[in-house]
Amino acid sequence: MHGPFSPELKRRTLLKMLAVGAAATALSPATRAWAASTLNILNSNTAWAGALTGSVAKAYADAQITGEGNPYEAHYEKLLIELSQGSSTFDIFTTDNLWIRQPLRNGWASAFDDIRAEDAPLPEIGVGKLAPASTTYTEYDGKRWGLPLVMTTPVFVYRKDLFEKAGITKVPTNWDEYRDAAEKLHSDDVAGNVLLLGGQDAHMSGDWGSRLMGMTKIAPHDDGVLDENNKVVFNSEGQGARAIERLREVLPFTPKGVEGFDYAEGSSIMQQGKAAMMITWSDVIVGIEDGPFKGKFGYTVSPTEKFEQQMVGGWSILINAASENKAEAYKFLKWMSEGQAYELFRENGESSLCLQADIDNPEIVAKVPMLQAFRDFPARGTTPVSIPPYRLTNAVEVQRVFYENILAGVNGRKTPQQAMEDAEAALASVIRT
Repeated sequence: MHGPFSPELKRRTLLKMLAVGAAATALSPATRAWAASTLNILNSNTAWAGALTGSVAKAYADAQITGEGNPYEAHYEKLLIELSQGSSTFDIFTTDNLWIRQPLRNGWASAFDDIRAEDAPLPEIGVGKLAPASTTYTEYDGKRWGLPLVMTTPVFVYRKDLFEKAGITKVPTNWDEYRDAAEKLHSDDVAGNVLLLGGQDAHMSGDWGSRLMGMTKIAPHDDGVLDENNKVVFNSEGQGARAIERLREVLPFTPKGVEGFDYAEGSSIMQQGKAAMMITWSDVIVGIEDGPFKGKFGYTVSPTEKFEQQMVGGWSILINAASENKAEAYKFLKWMSEGQAYELFRENGESSLCLQADIDNPEIVAKVPMLQAFRDFPARGTTPVSIPPYRLTNAVEVQRVFYENILAGVNGRKTPQQAMEDAEAALASVIRT
């Protein structure tokens, strides 16, 4: 496999850029004028992403919106290739908030204030209609750099009918209750719960991270893995090892083949009725209600340990610093901030919403039941905290170190404590701020 900065990929990117340049030169004056009002988006392949270049594009009258959708990991690699080469192929790009500091620190994105400084008549973009927790990641160095697209959190998904059949009257709010429920619900036909051992983000962030969050007190803008100076704190009180132990407790009550489960496999087995419970990020189980068990799922805040704290993440949309249409891109994001685009995300099946009016509306929650997790934040007294380790330039590389060691601790190749000690030792030479 080629790495994101391999000579071969650089060569291919250069050839592509030359081809694009040659094509632009050949355009007629009329066609070039039309092309100048076209905004091209480096996009993902989720429900909101489809709406972004679909119904949202149709609703926006001031420019033609096009885009290229890519699966999660392919999207990240394409983002690195395009932005690191200073390519202007894409005017706008979408990014998982886990990756967001990389384009900001490397100068690959343009801040709203900097674009307005070059074009004074542009109106200011506000975020008052969006949930406050969703806007954290686009604030950096005293400036705003983009808008949130969706707001996500690890959601506890469970089969209400199976709970009733097993006589479980209380939905688990702590990991002891979750473990007991997994054991009680487990059978040869239906697994008690699902873990996602085959996915780097799914296992490190969703499985282990959801356990870690409630074990020590965390400030809202911190992530429980690194402190404000990017020093490791994930096992300062033994909490990292304890989070692995929590995973090991429920491992016997998972489906066969769980070692290879990533987001898609976990969502599919829940949709098919082959598992009773799962903790996973809200944006990766879109469509779970489309299966034969529609209406039988419950959704709420993940269980916790000592403290009611939950990660809030999501995706954001930013303007490429190399774009030749930055003012037009800015106008599009200004239009998005007014709310219609977010309504269209919802209408096209997205369930990880960040328009505050949607979260506050009981009728919308009834139609998008996964929103109940965010509705339960106030009832549980849940504090939203940041996703680890988003403040690092090389967050994905750091996540890989965690994943490999957490997985070794869960599957028994290492003790939980040894896994955390090995992770800390490896991170000493990996972390880049």
